Amino acid sequence: MKILFVCTGNTCRSPLAQAVLQQIIDRDNIAGIEVDSAGLCCGFGEPMSNHTSELIEEMGIFFTHTSQPVTQKLLEECSMVVTMTAAHKEMLAGFVDGGKLFSFEELSQEGEVADPYGGDSADYLAVEMQLRRGMDKILEKAKKMIEEN
Repeated sequence: MKILFVCTGNTCRSPLAQAVLQQIIDRDNIAGIEVDSAGLCCGFGEPMSNHTSELIEEMGIFFTHTSQPVTQKLLEECSMVVTMTAAHKEMLAGFVDGGKLFSFEELSQEGEVADPYGGDSADYLAVEMQLRRGMDKILEKAKKMIEEN
């Protein structure tokens, strides 16, 4: 099972979601789930935003990341695609099997994940907390999908 988090630029929200879920997977020793992230409007190789990088460092995990765009190959390699907003989901709807495409809000009931880009560290911390609150439900869905297959 590979989960792909998708946002706009792949420098703030989706790499933060990837890091948060990877931390939970590592902490709880969960086997069989990989995590990645990508952006709808980005190129290859952009670094994470400074605030995202600082938050991940504060989490105490080693995580390196540079942006990558969503590609058809990447979408096909994933079992589950989780977008940060409903608009992101709509953009991917024609390219991804509906059974594996979800918005963060519909899985977590925690609302859409606002883009903190250009904001201060408090904006990024709010995104991290929102992502953390929703990850249990995302993991639940992933485990259910694994059982069904």
